[in-house]
Amino acid sequence: MVDARILHTTAALREAVLRLATDRPVSEITVADVTRAAGINRATFYSHAVSPGSLLADVLTPELDRIRADDLDARRAAVERGADADELAAITRRGINAVVDHVVAHREIYARGLPDTEDASLHRLLVQHFTVSSAQHIRELDPATKPDLIDDVAAGFVAQGFVGAIEAWLAGPRRSRKALVETITLSFPAWWR
Repeated sequence: MVDARILHTTAALREAVLRLATDRPVSEITVADVTRAAGINRATFYSHAVSPGSLLADVLTPELDRIRADDLDARRAAVERGADADELAAITRRGINAVVDHVVAHREIYARGLPDTEDASLHRLLVQHFTVSSAQHIRELDPATKPDLIDDVAAGFVAQGFVGAIEAWLAGPRRSRKALVETITLSFPAWWR
């Protein structure tokens, strides 16, 4: 059983870094800011994270991991049932929708953090997440129809494009989340099902 103090500290750190990152880029958040907002000391902070950027990434990653796991489960179940291309495309769209929902829920954080040239932790977080997700997706493609790819290069290409699309959407004029989902969906390579 996890000590209640650890749960309390973890929750306080999570709430503090999310609140602070909503107001300013993570590069402008100090350890002192987080410890003051969470009501903890520096030693306790460093037992949980190495920097405010890494703490923020640790807070956001589980949400993205759940989206990836749900997508993979849905895709595998569909393939086992013999799903057609339309059903697989619908699963892809649901996954994109879930990611966009995550970004919209943390819009201020991503809008401030992705273009932050002093701390690239959010950019790295999303690129790494989408690279792993894309590599998983590529591995699951039907070998009979999968093009001859360098899998890790293709995964990196898709991941960087996904992050670039999110970054451009956040930085541009207000456009609907539906338009973002549609644009990302249409931008995937033809072999991506």
